[in-house]
Amino acid sequence: MTFIRTFKFTAMAAAACVLAACSSSEQLLEPVNRGQEPAGGISLPGSRAVEAPAKILSDYSLYRSTLDAVKRDDDILPAQFLAQAGSSAMAETVRNEWLKSLGKRGRWVQFRQQYAELDQAARAQEVQCYADYSSGGSSALANELVKEISRLPPGCNSLLESAAASGRLNQNDAWRRVRGLISNNQLTDARNLAAALGSPVDGGGRGAQEYSLLNVIGRSAKSTPAAASRLEAMSGSLTREQAGFAWGVLGHAQALNQNMAVALNHYNRADRSQLSNEQFEWYARAALRLQRWSDLAGIINDMPAKLKNSPDWRYWLARSYAAQGSRERARSLYEEVAASGRNFYAVLATEELGRRINTRNNVGEAAKSDVAKLARDGAVDRSLTLFKASQNSGDWNMRRQAQAEWRYATRGAGEDTLLAAAQLALDNQFYEMAINSAERTDHKLNYNLRYISPFRNITERYAAQAGIDPAWVYGLIRQESRFMIGARSSVGATGLMQVMPATAREIAAKIGMNPAELHSMDGNILMGTWYLSDAKRRLSNDEVMATAGYNAGPGRARRWQAATPLEGAIYAETIPFNETRDYVKKVMTNATYYASLFNEPQTSLKQRMGTVPGR
Repeated sequence: MTFIRTFKFTAMAAAACVLAACSSSEQLLEPVNRGQEPAGGISLPGSRAVEAPAKILSDYSLYRSTLDAVKRDDDILPAQFLAQAGSSAMAETVRNEWLKSLGKRGRWVQFRQQYAELDQAARAQEVQCYADYSSGGSSALANELVKEISRLPPGCNSLLESAAASGRLNQNDAWRRVRGLISNNQLTDARNLAAALGSPVDGGGRGAQEYSLLNVIGRSAKSTPAAASRLEAMSGSLTREQAGFAWGVLGHAQALNQNMAVALNHYNRADRSQLSNEQFEWYARAALRLQRWSDLAGIINDMPAKLKNSPDWRYWLARSYAAQGSRERARSLYEEVAASGRNFYAVLATEELGRRINTRNNVGEAAKSDVAKLARDGAVDRSLTLFKASQNSGDWNMRRQAQAEWRYATRGAGEDTLLAAAQLALDNQFYEMAINSAERTDHKLNYNLRYISPFRNITERYAAQAGIDPAWVYGLIRQESRFMIGARSSVGATGLMQVMPATAREIAAKIGMNPAELHSMDGNILMGTWYLSDAKRRLSNDEVMATAGYNAGPGRARRWQAATPLEGAIYAETIPFNETRDYVKKVMTNATYYASLFNEPQTSLKQRMGTVPGR
């Protein structure tokens, strides 16, 4: 159970994740190198020689110390590391971190040399910002980034401030960013950008006027009942753009507090052209929670194109059309969303069309010769070497680096290669990367690899003992730990089912077991299934609420109930915590796929989501 916790990667691991293009599985699944590999075979990116295990482990040890040196602005160790480490995720991470250090210090000759060596697909956002800043080149990146109203890394702030000072930014977007930074409590960045725009916040001009919004949209002000009345009182001194932005901030704050009617009223006074993507989504969620279908359709149709065209909002647009009697318009959208992959909304749209998910594989198992060939690739071997060493040592930083090396090794791979990689990972019990590789295919589908089910006998036994659906348990484990035995989060959640130690002690006392069994596979699954069953019992016997409660705590799951019964999918979509909202959708979608693979009768996601009872 997560209770709003995630694995807190070290700077190294987080950077590796960024370089590997971590993404939400709720997004449309993109085809990978379609048509670039021979039918029935695998294609590797050239010859990558296998290195001795001792060399790989030595590189890893040096890698860790090199990253520490880069933080101290040391230029010697990263240069030495890159000279001998070869091509790898480790090398890409070191080069990215070194480039950030060089950019921060203005070491532009060395920066340009190293920047040229870094694969374009691997360049971190801040590194690209420093590259643009150093060249004084086109303002395309700056004019894109200025539309963001949340925190950006220092190099990107430097780029924006330079572009602002030289008049290369769209002024409306730049002042909107100042407002956004104020609303997100990024006050130093707001002051710096306002000064670069020529009107410091303490100068009595426009910057000062923008900064006066702090009393309405600042972190401690925007959620208070008095915020709206303060904004009303200030309206005579504000521009239309300033007032329109502020109403959007207040609407967002009220929506997050589940005050949807108030939120909708505030949002209706906002300037929609200034809403951020997150604000727009909560505008839509406020209308959705109140089931104001006509309002919802209008809000979605006003969203920026990329947001409006996501499976999430195409689905809810279809639902709004259907609720208003426009069946054919709804059906067309359902077809579009159903074709978007295997995400939560693709499955719901499929069911709206009267169909069910299909878990029949359309390809056979990868040829053993292909799996063996892949194992001889140097980048793949590096990942497996680090993985096996991490298992022996219990070094979770090393395991995360093994994951990064696997993503590096399979980056740009075609679908036959990805399926062979998934099989190789599964054969080596590298479960999380078996899933990672298998779920990246779009046309060639092997559901037994996408939805692996190790430890089946143990899990089904304890699920039956707890009286809960094993498919639901598997859906949760797949999301919680990706079947990593001994997984441990930054706050101590442990094992396959990520049980917190304090919760383990409570469970152990109630069912008569040793709390130390939390760290065994059997004990962890027993505790997790018992707790999941107990959460379901305490939360109106509802799987959706129990799933939310497992992640965020039962008290929050109750607070998110409506006063009257609410469709489960609407409850999930309007959960105010990003992690929990995403978690519930993924767990319940996983459970539906597992139910189909296990030949269970409950293979409808819509039925599984059901109706969440009122308070």
